[in-house]
Amino acid sequence: MVSTLMLGLSIFLGWYQYRGPTPLGPDAPADQPSAARMRATLVELLGDPALKHTTGTAAGEAFLQRLEQKLRGFGVSPQRIEIPFDPERQNRHPRGRIDLLPPDTVLKNLWVTIQGSDPSLAPILVATHHDSCRWGPGAGDAGSAVVALVEHIRFLATTPPVRTTHYLFTDGEEFGLLGAYAIAAQQSLPFARPVFVLNFDARGSRGGIPMFETHSGNHAWVSALIDDMARPKITSSLAVTVYRMLPNATDFNAWHGELGLPGFNYAVIGGAHRYHRPDDTPANLSDRTLQHMGAHLFSMHHAIDRLPADAVQRVQQESTRPAGSAVFFDLYGLTVIHFSERVQTVLALIAVALIGWTCLRQRSRHRWRRLPRHGLNTLLAALVGLAVGLVIHFALLITPWNALKYTPIDLPAGLFTIAASFLAATLLLEWLESRSSAEESNALSDWIWMVTAALGTALALGLPGGGYLLVLPSLVYGLIRGVTANVRLAAWSGWTVAIILDGPLLVLLVQSLGPWRQPLYAVLASLLAVLAMTTWSTRKRKKARPIPKNRPRLARGDA
Repeated sequence: MVSTLMLGLSIFLGWYQYRGPTPLGPDAPADQPSAARMRATLVELLGDPALKHTTGTAAGEAFLQRLEQKLRGFGVSPQRIEIPFDPERQNRHPRGRIDLLPPDTVLKNLWVTIQGSDPSLAPILVATHHDSCRWGPGAGDAGSAVVALVEHIRFLATTPPVRTTHYLFTDGEEFGLLGAYAIAAQQSLPFARPVFVLNFDARGSRGGIPMFETHSGNHAWVSALIDDMARPKITSSLAVTVYRMLPNATDFNAWHGELGLPGFNYAVIGGAHRYHRPDDTPANLSDRTLQHMGAHLFSMHHAIDRLPADAVQRVQQESTRPAGSAVFFDLYGLTVIHFSERVQTVLALIAVALIGWTCLRQRSRHRWRRLPRHGLNTLLAALVGLAVGLVIHFALLITPWNALKYTPIDLPAGLFTIAASFLAATLLLEWLESRSSAEESNALSDWIWMVTAALGTALALGLPGGGYLLVLPSLVYGLIRGVTANVRLAAWSGWTVAIILDGPLLVLLVQSLGPWRQPLYAVLASLLAVLAMTTWSTRKRKKARPIPKNRPRLARGDA
């Protein structure tokens, strides 16, 4: 079916774009990040073979000394912010992890400053952590971010920015964000309050780098900066909403949660099967990931640095007003669409009103009587899709990866689940709805999109970061349905918008949640199949030719 092919193409384009940019070699221009230069720096810092560098250990101190030596080679003077770990003074010290700290641990944070040409302007803060976990050398987490900061320092050391820029390499992140929270617990920062913070981390080893978290009340800053993300521009306000519901945390929790700083948070999420593993080595780290990490830092820092003082003041003033947060999403990494939550709510109400009016105009009683049957068909399709997802889930449980949180086949297994569940639900719906008349199918299409618009409104009010996934397709359907009264055109238009938004996001969803969420992927795919049904159930069906009542009966033997 065309709708199935369209969904598959959308997912493929999302995967293709989200791999990351083409890596640059060692001869790349000085004002651009180079994956080759960053890889060489990573091998230099980690050693060959790559070694762990955990907080409070001799290996951690040796890594820090190599990092300091590398930075001094650029003519800058790194400083240490050493804070003895004191659970009584810090408000974050996760049980279980801090028990593994060496006794009398001193958190050794590293601080580098590049002076700007206008010292009267508030500085920019760029942050990551330099320590590795206890199980692996941490080439991805967070060596990839460390070398991105080193590459940027190399450039700014010869081309000073307008705003003073501070770089923080925190310690103890793997034990519970200890270094960042220790700095936040001080009476004041060791430098002037930053205008914006860019935080980088990793939970994988390959693929593009999403911007997955921002501060609350971010509409003004998002409007000012988000278009300046490096391509592919991978982001979604739904990721921000979902991430805040999870137990995961990065140093951004301290910068925003404790200090109230506005900022963007970036992390690689592909290749998570190497996260906190012994094989998180430079050899297994993608050049595209390194290139994208550096490109984001170069691009975003330039965007903040070039903002005039009056523009920053206006953004800061708007951020203090109750304007709410922004709704934003990328289109295949090419550009980012953004608007306020209030605008989304208005669009949701318009969609409900347009489609609701269309449904209320359906005066034929038999259409209303058959709605429960169509609702039952939808439930059956969801259950069939769920069954497919459960079968795949249990099949994965008998593989050698059954004890792993993330596996090497996370992405293909998740996308296969979506494809299989979508096809199973589609085939069932085709069979169940095959006897419906064209008139009845048109009415069914209106009601499916009406439910979609109502759910979109609920999301816009309760989970605004993801409301756009239902609001925008429903709005397009309602507008075209109201203007042209062409049900099939409206259905195809709404479906096209839905798969443009959903296809790439499904790739991120599978990468984020991993291999053990097949039932969830299956249900989402089944609901997409219900939405896709409106594109083919609205086609005109041929009516059977009536048999004349007075047709003469043929006698036996007659030709």
